[in-house]
Amino acid sequence: MIDIDLDDVNEVAIYEAFNVDGNESEALNDSYLELYELIGRDAMLKLFKYFRGDKIDCPMRLYRPEFIADLAKQTTDRRERAKIARDGGYTAKFIEGVLHKRRNENETE
Repeated sequence: MIDIDLDDVNEVAIYEAFNVDGNESEALNDSYLELYELIGRDAMLKLFKYFRGDKIDCPMRLYRPEFIADLAKQTTDRRERAKIARDGGYTAKFIEGVLHKRRNENETE
């Protein structure tokens, strides 16, 4: 018999009431199983609680181009700027374009 306190229902309580521990591969949907294996039970349940039903889009780049441009701007060495751009997932030309656009915007103000 499943024992769930309806006054205090949460994802962890349901997870435990359904005896999912050790049976994740049989109990969880594929997407949640992958998250479980990648980030663990508690983080997976937190994602489920806050984002269930939503489609989550994970961009190829972790950082905004403006942030990378700010880092690159701190050096005048073109090779170092190119390395910063590559490490951020951008081309040096693209980051230089962001910096050039900013300079133009600042000049017109």
